[in-house]
Amino acid sequence: MSAKARAMRFAILLYLLLFSSLTWGQSRQDENSTLLLFWNVENLFDTEDDSLTRDDEYVPYSMRAWNYNRYHQKLFHIYKTLVAIGGWQLPELVALAEVENRRVLEDLLEKTPLFRAGYQIIHQDSEDKRGIDLAILYRPERIELSDTSFIPVRFPNAPESRTRDILYVRGRIPGSETFDLYVNHWPSRYGGGRSSESKRLHVASLLRYRLDSALQYLNSRHSIVLGDFNDAPEDASLHKLAAAKAQLKLISTDNFQGTHKHQGVWSHFDQVWVSESLLKNHQLKLVSDKATVFHPDWLLESDKSYGGLKPKRTYVGYRYHGGFSDHLPVYLELNTNTSQLSERE
Repeated sequence: MSAKARAMRFAILLYLLLFSSLTWGQSRQDENSTLLLFWNVENLFDTEDDSLTRDDEYVPYSMRAWNYNRYHQKLFHIYKTLVAIGGWQLPELVALAEVENRRVLEDLLEKTPLFRAGYQIIHQDSEDKRGIDLAILYRPERIELSDTSFIPVRFPNAPESRTRDILYVRGRIPGSETFDLYVNHWPSRYGGGRSSESKRLHVASLLRYRLDSALQYLNSRHSIVLGDFNDAPEDASLHKLAAAKAQLKLISTDNFQGTHKHQGVWSHFDQVWVSESLLKNHQLKLVSDKATVFHPDWLLESDKSYGGLKPKRTYVGYRYHGGFSDHLPVYLELNTNTSQLSERE
Protein backbone atom coordinates (compact mmCIF):
# COMPACT_ATOMS: atom_id res chain seq x y z
CA MET A 1 0.00 0.00 0.00
CA SER A 2 1.38 3.42 -0.97
CA ALA A 3 2.03 6.19 1.53
CA LYS A 4 -0.89 8.18 0.06
CA ALA A 5 -3.25 5.23 0.47
CA ARG A 6 -2.11 4.66 4.06
CA ALA A 7 -2.67 8.34 4.85
CA MET A 8 -6.17 8.14 3.36
CA ARG A 9 -7.04 5.05 5.44
CA PHE A 10 -5.69 6.73 8.58
CA ALA A 11 -7.81 9.83 7.95
CA ILE A 12 -10.89 7.67 7.42
CA LEU A 13 -10.34 5.70 10.62
CA LEU A 14 -9.77 8.94 12.55
CA TYR A 15 -13.05 10.27 11.20
CA LEU A 16 -14.79 7.06 12.21
CA LEU A 17 -13.45 7.31 15.77
CA LEU A 18 -14.57 10.93 15.98
CA PHE A 19 -18.17 10.11 15.11
CA SER A 20 -18.25 6.99 17.26
CA SER A 21 -18.23 9.28 20.29
CA LEU A 22 -21.46 11.00 19.26
CA THR A 23 -24.99 10.07 20.29
CA TRP A 24 -27.27 10.01 17.29
CA GLY A 25 -30.56 9.73 19.12
CA GLN A 26 -31.81 7.24 16.54
CA SER A 27 -32.01 3.46 16.83
CA ARG A 28 -33.96 0.65 15.28
CA GLN A 29 -37.17 -0.43 16.89
CA ASP A 30 -35.98 -4.03 16.57
CA GLU A 31 -32.26 -4.85 16.48
CA ASN A 32 -32.98 -7.91 14.32
CA SER A 33 -34.93 -5.97 11.73
CA THR A 34 -33.94 -5.37 8.12
CA LEU A 35 -33.78 -1.68 7.30
CA LEU A 36 -34.59 -0.39 3.80
CA LEU A 37 -33.72 3.23 3.11
CA PHE A 38 -34.44 5.69 0.30
CA TRP A 39 -32.67 9.02 -0.07
CA ASN A 40 -32.49 11.55 -2.88
CA VAL A 41 -28.94 12.75 -2.20
CA GLU A 42 -29.22 15.78 -4.53
CA ASN A 43 -26.70 15.86 -7.34
CA LEU A 44 -23.99 13.43 -6.32
CA PHE A 45 -21.67 14.18 -9.24
CA ASP A 46 -17.99 13.45 -9.64
CA THR A 47 -15.72 16.29 -10.75
CA GLU A 48 -15.11 15.18 -14.34
CA ASP A 49 -16.99 16.34 -17.41
CA ASP A 50 -19.02 13.64 -19.15
CA SER A 51 -19.48 14.64 -22.77
CA LEU A 52 -22.64 12.52 -23.04
CA THR A 53 -24.61 14.24 -20.26
CA ARG A 54 -25.42 17.71 -19.00
CA ASP A 55 -23.08 17.64 -16.00
CA ASP A 56 -21.23 20.87 -16.85
CA GLU A 57 -22.36 22.57 -13.64
CA TYR A 58 -20.44 20.05 -11.54
CA VAL A 59 -16.86 20.48 -12.67
CA PRO A 60 -14.09 22.63 -11.12
CA TYR A 61 -14.24 25.39 -13.77
CA SER A 62 -18.04 25.85 -13.61
CA MET A 63 -19.97 28.55 -11.76
CA ARG A 64 -20.44 26.07 -8.90
CA ALA A 65 -16.69 25.41 -8.71
CA TRP A 66 -17.40 21.78 -7.86
CA ASN A 67 -14.01 20.38 -6.81
CA TYR A 68 -12.54 17.30 -5.15
CA ASN A 69 -12.76 18.67 -1.60
CA ARG A 70 -16.46 19.49 -1.96
CA TYR A 71 -17.13 16.15 -3.59
CA HIS A 72 -15.26 14.31 -0.85
CA GLN A 73 -17.22 16.16 1.85
CA LYS A 74 -20.46 15.16 0.11
CA LEU A 75 -19.41 11.50 0.26
CA PHE A 76 -18.68 11.78 3.98
CA HIS A 77 -22.01 13.47 4.58
CA ILE A 78 -23.77 10.49 3.02
CA TYR A 79 -21.65 8.09 5.07
CA LYS A 80 -22.44 9.97 8.28
CA THR A 81 -26.17 9.85 7.56
CA LEU A 82 -26.22 6.12 6.79
CA VAL A 83 -24.37 5.33 10.00
CA ALA A 84 -26.69 7.55 12.01
CA ILE A 85 -29.84 5.99 10.59
CA GLY A 86 -28.62 2.46 11.24
CA GLY A 87 -27.56 3.19 14.80
CA TRP A 88 -24.14 1.69 13.97
CA GLN A 89 -25.84 -1.30 12.33
CA LEU A 90 -25.79 -0.07 8.78
CA PRO A 91 -28.96 -0.32 6.68
CA GLU A 92 -29.24 -3.60 4.82
CA LEU A 93 -30.43 -1.88 1.64
CA VAL A 94 -29.89 1.72 0.59
CA ALA A 95 -31.71 3.08 -2.47
CA LEU A 96 -30.27 6.36 -3.75
CA ALA A 97 -31.52 8.91 -6.27
CA GLU A 98 -29.51 11.53 -8.17
CA VAL A 99 -26.21 9.66 -8.42
CA GLU A 100 -24.25 10.39 -11.57
CA ASN A 101 -22.61 7.05 -12.27
CA ARG A 102 -21.11 3.91 -10.79
CA ARG A 103 -17.88 5.72 -9.98
CA VAL A 104 -19.48 7.95 -7.33
CA LEU A 105 -20.92 4.84 -5.68
CA GLU A 106 -17.53 3.14 -5.70
CA ASP A 107 -15.95 6.28 -4.22
CA LEU A 108 -18.62 6.31 -1.50
CA LEU A 109 -17.73 2.73 -0.59
CA GLU A 110 -13.96 3.09 -0.94
CA LYS A 111 -13.14 6.61 0.26
CA THR A 112 -15.22 6.63 3.44
CA PRO A 113 -15.38 4.15 6.34
CA LEU A 114 -18.08 2.31 4.38
CA PHE A 115 -15.21 0.30 2.86
CA ARG A 116 -15.67 -2.02 5.85
CA ALA A 117 -19.41 -2.55 5.24
CA GLY A 118 -19.27 -5.01 2.35
CA TYR A 119 -21.96 -3.27 0.33
CA GLN A 120 -22.60 -4.45 -3.23
CA ILE A 121 -23.75 -2.04 -5.96
CA ILE A 122 -26.69 -2.23 -8.34
CA HIS A 123 -26.58 0.55 -10.92
CA GLN A 124 -27.10 1.22 -14.60
CA ASP A 125 -26.68 4.46 -16.50
CA SER A 126 -30.09 5.81 -17.43
CA GLU A 127 -30.94 8.05 -20.37
CA ASP A 128 -31.69 11.02 -18.15
CA LYS A 129 -30.19 14.03 -19.90
CA ARG A 130 -28.47 15.29 -16.75
CA GLY A 131 -27.00 11.85 -16.15
CA ILE A 132 -28.58 11.28 -12.73
CA ASP A 133 -29.56 7.73 -11.92
CA LEU A 134 -31.05 5.42 -9.33
CA ALA A 135 -28.90 2.89 -7.50
CA ILE A 136 -28.99 0.36 -4.70
CA LEU A 137 -26.34 -0.57 -2.15
CA TYR A 138 -27.04 -3.78 -0.28
CA ARG A 139 -25.36 -6.09 2.23
CA PRO A 140 -25.48 -9.59 0.69
CA GLU A 141 -24.94 -11.36 4.01
CA ARG A 142 -28.12 -9.74 5.36
CA ILE A 143 -30.36 -9.58 2.30
CA GLU A 144 -30.40 -11.82 -0.77
CA LEU A 145 -31.29 -10.41 -4.19
CA SER A 146 -32.34 -12.94 -6.82
CA ASP A 147 -33.47 -10.71 -9.68
CA THR A 148 -32.65 -7.22 -10.89
CA SER A 149 -33.91 -5.17 -13.80
CA PHE A 150 -34.23 -1.57 -14.92
CA ILE A 151 -37.65 -0.70 -16.29
CA PRO A 152 -37.22 1.92 -19.03
CA VAL A 153 -39.62 4.85 -19.12
CA ARG A 154 -40.68 6.26 -22.49
CA PHE A 155 -43.28 8.93 -23.21
CA PRO A 156 -45.43 8.25 -26.30
CA ASN A 157 -46.35 11.91 -26.66
CA ALA A 158 -42.78 13.14 -26.11
CA PRO A 159 -40.46 10.50 -27.59
CA GLU A 160 -37.42 12.77 -27.26
CA SER A 161 -37.91 13.17 -23.51
CA ARG A 162 -35.86 11.01 -21.14
CA THR A 163 -36.05 10.31 -17.42
CA ARG A 164 -34.82 7.82 -14.85
CA ASP A 165 -35.57 4.11 -15.14
CA ILE A 166 -37.53 2.31 -12.43
CA LEU A 167 -35.14 0.04 -10.56
CA TYR A 168 -36.61 -3.35 -9.66
CA VAL A 169 -35.15 -6.06 -7.41
CA ARG A 170 -36.54 -9.22 -5.88
CA GLY A 171 -35.21 -9.64 -2.36
CA ARG A 172 -35.32 -12.08 0.51
CA ILE A 173 -34.29 -11.90 4.12
CA PRO A 174 -32.57 -15.22 4.94
CA GLY A 175 -35.14 -17.56 6.45
CA SER A 176 -38.09 -15.52 5.21
CA GLU A 177 -40.28 -14.84 2.18
CA THR A 178 -39.38 -12.92 -0.95
CA PHE A 179 -40.51 -9.37 -1.70
CA ASP A 180 -40.44 -7.16 -4.80
CA LEU A 181 -38.91 -3.70 -4.47
CA TYR A 182 -39.45 -0.86 -6.97
CA VAL A 183 -37.26 2.26 -6.63
CA ASN A 184 -38.53 5.42 -8.30
CA HIS A 185 -37.53 8.95 -9.19
CA TRP A 186 -40.41 10.33 -11.22
CA PRO A 187 -40.18 13.30 -13.62
CA SER A 188 -39.61 16.63 -11.95
CA ARG A 189 -42.00 19.55 -11.64
CA TYR A 190 -39.69 21.80 -13.60
CA GLY A 191 -41.86 24.24 -15.52
CA GLY A 192 -44.80 23.71 -13.16
CA GLY A 193 -46.65 20.84 -11.55
CA ARG A 194 -49.59 20.97 -13.95
CA SER A 195 -47.54 21.09 -17.15
CA SER A 196 -45.41 18.12 -16.09
CA GLU A 197 -48.22 16.05 -14.52
CA SER A 198 -48.88 13.94 -17.61
CA LYS A 199 -45.39 12.44 -17.41
CA ARG A 200 -45.82 11.35 -13.81
CA LEU A 201 -49.25 9.92 -14.65
CA HIS A 202 -47.61 7.90 -17.41
CA VAL A 203 -44.94 6.50 -15.07
CA ALA A 204 -47.65 5.65 -12.53
CA SER A 205 -49.55 3.71 -15.22
CA LEU A 206 -46.38 1.87 -16.24
CA LEU A 207 -45.55 0.92 -12.67
CA ARG A 208 -49.13 -0.14 -11.96
CA TYR A 209 -49.02 -2.44 -15.01
CA ARG A 210 -45.79 -4.03 -13.76
CA LEU A 211 -47.20 -4.53 -10.29
CA ASP A 212 -50.38 -6.13 -11.60
CA SER A 213 -48.41 -8.38 -13.95
CA ALA A 214 -46.09 -9.52 -11.17
CA LEU A 215 -49.08 -10.36 -8.99
CA GLN A 216 -50.81 -12.30 -11.75
CA TYR A 217 -47.90 -14.17 -13.30
CA LEU A 218 -45.28 -14.36 -10.54
CA ASN A 219 -47.61 -14.52 -7.55
CA SER A 220 -45.74 -11.60 -6.01
CA ARG A 221 -47.52 -11.26 -2.70
CA HIS A 222 -45.23 -8.70 -1.05
CA SER A 223 -44.38 -5.49 -2.93
CA ILE A 224 -42.61 -2.35 -1.75
CA VAL A 225 -42.64 0.83 -3.82
CA LEU A 226 -40.53 3.75 -2.67
CA GLY A 227 -38.79 6.80 -4.03
CA ASP A 228 -39.09 10.45 -4.89
CA PHE A 229 -42.39 10.73 -6.76
CA ASN A 230 -42.35 14.52 -7.22
CA ASP A 231 -46.04 14.34 -6.35
CA ALA A 232 -47.85 14.35 -3.02
CA PRO A 233 -49.94 11.35 -1.91
CA GLU A 234 -53.17 13.18 -2.77
CA ASP A 235 -52.13 13.84 -6.39
CA ALA A 236 -53.65 11.96 -9.32
CA SER A 237 -50.55 9.94 -10.13
CA LEU A 238 -50.43 8.37 -6.68
CA HIS A 239 -54.17 7.67 -6.77
CA LYS A 240 -53.53 5.74 -9.97
CA LEU A 241 -50.75 3.78 -8.28
CA ALA A 242 -52.95 3.04 -5.27
CA ALA A 243 -55.47 1.38 -7.57
CA ALA A 244 -53.05 -1.43 -8.45
CA LYS A 245 -54.27 -4.97 -7.79
CA ALA A 246 -51.31 -5.41 -5.46
CA GLN A 247 -53.40 -3.44 -2.91
CA LEU A 248 -50.72 -0.92 -2.09
CA LYS A 249 -51.03 1.18 1.02
CA LEU A 250 -49.15 4.40 1.72
CA ILE A 251 -47.07 4.02 4.88
CA SER A 252 -47.39 7.09 7.06
CA THR A 253 -44.34 9.29 7.60
CA ASP A 254 -46.06 11.66 10.00
CA ASN A 255 -43.12 11.74 12.44
CA PHE A 256 -42.03 14.89 10.59
CA GLN A 257 -43.72 17.59 8.51
CA GLY A 258 -42.24 16.55 5.18
CA THR A 259 -39.22 15.37 3.24
CA HIS A 260 -38.75 18.36 0.91
CA LYS A 261 -39.49 22.07 1.20
CA HIS A 262 -40.09 24.52 -1.63
CA GLN A 263 -40.90 28.20 -1.14
CA GLY A 264 -41.86 27.64 2.46
CA VAL A 265 -44.14 24.63 1.84
CA TRP A 266 -43.24 21.17 3.10
CA SER A 267 -44.24 18.15 1.00
CA HIS A 268 -43.99 14.38 1.29
CA PHE A 269 -42.61 13.71 -2.18
CA ASP A 270 -40.49 10.87 -0.78
CA GLN A 271 -42.86 8.05 0.07
CA VAL A 272 -43.10 4.35 0.87
CA TRP A 273 -45.97 2.17 -0.39
CA VAL A 274 -46.34 -1.50 0.55
CA SER A 275 -48.71 -4.36 -0.14
CA GLU A 276 -51.29 -4.78 2.59
CA SER A 277 -49.87 -8.27 3.12
CA LEU A 278 -46.83 -6.71 4.83
CA LEU A 279 -49.11 -5.14 7.43
CA LYS A 280 -50.71 -8.43 8.38
CA ASN A 281 -49.56 -11.48 10.30
CA HIS A 282 -47.45 -13.04 7.57
CA GLN A 283 -43.97 -14.52 7.90
CA LEU A 284 -42.55 -11.26 6.55
CA LYS A 285 -44.02 -8.02 7.86
CA LEU A 286 -43.24 -4.45 8.82
CA VAL A 287 -41.90 -3.84 12.30
CA SER A 288 -44.51 -1.06 12.57
CA ASP A 289 -47.14 0.35 10.23
CA LYS A 290 -45.11 3.49 9.62
CA ALA A 291 -42.05 4.61 7.73
CA THR A 292 -39.69 7.13 9.29
CA VAL A 293 -38.41 10.48 8.04
CA PHE A 294 -34.87 10.88 9.34
CA HIS A 295 -34.52 14.49 10.52
CA PRO A 296 -31.63 15.09 12.93
CA ASP A 297 -30.66 18.70 13.59
CA TRP A 298 -27.61 18.53 11.34
CA LEU A 299 -29.69 17.69 8.24
CA LEU A 300 -31.75 20.85 8.81
CA GLU A 301 -31.26 24.59 9.14
CA SER A 302 -33.35 27.69 9.79
CA ASP A 303 -35.48 28.87 6.89
CA LYS A 304 -34.77 32.60 7.03
CA SER A 305 -37.11 33.42 4.15
CA TYR A 306 -40.24 31.53 5.20
CA GLY A 307 -39.69 30.57 8.83
CA GLY A 308 -39.27 27.21 10.50
CA LEU A 309 -36.74 24.69 9.26
CA LYS A 310 -35.66 23.34 5.88
CA PRO A 311 -33.22 20.69 4.64
CA LYS A 312 -29.62 21.86 4.60
CA ARG A 313 -28.58 21.46 0.98
CA THR A 314 -25.22 21.43 -0.78
CA TYR A 315 -25.80 24.62 -2.77
CA VAL A 316 -28.12 27.57 -2.42
CA GLY A 317 -28.41 28.73 -6.00
CA TYR A 318 -24.81 28.70 -7.22
CA ARG A 319 -23.38 29.45 -3.78
CA TYR A 320 -21.73 26.51 -2.06
CA HIS A 321 -23.48 25.88 1.24
CA GLY A 322 -21.81 22.69 2.43
CA GLY A 323 -24.98 20.86 3.39
CA PHE A 324 -26.32 17.38 2.68
CA SER A 325 -29.36 17.35 0.38
CA ASP A 326 -32.62 19.14 -0.37
CA HIS A 327 -34.46 15.94 0.61
CA LEU A 328 -34.62 14.02 3.88
CA PRO A 329 -34.19 10.23 3.91
CA VAL A 330 -37.08 7.86 4.59
CA TYR A 331 -36.81 4.28 5.77
CA LEU A 332 -38.84 1.29 6.89
CA GLU A 333 -38.05 -1.84 8.86
CA LEU A 334 -38.95 -5.41 7.93
CA ASN A 335 -38.80 -8.41 10.22
CA THR A 336 -39.40 -12.12 10.09
CA ASN A 337 -42.50 -12.97 12.07
CA THR A 338 -41.21 -15.57 14.53
CA SER A 339 -44.71 -16.80 15.40
CA GLN A 340 -45.31 -17.63 11.75
CA LEU A 341 -41.98 -19.41 11.58
CA SER A 342 -42.78 -21.58 14.60
CA GLU A 343 -46.14 -22.54 13.06
CA ARG A 344 -44.43 -23.70 9.88
CA GLU A 345 -41.74 -25.71 11.63
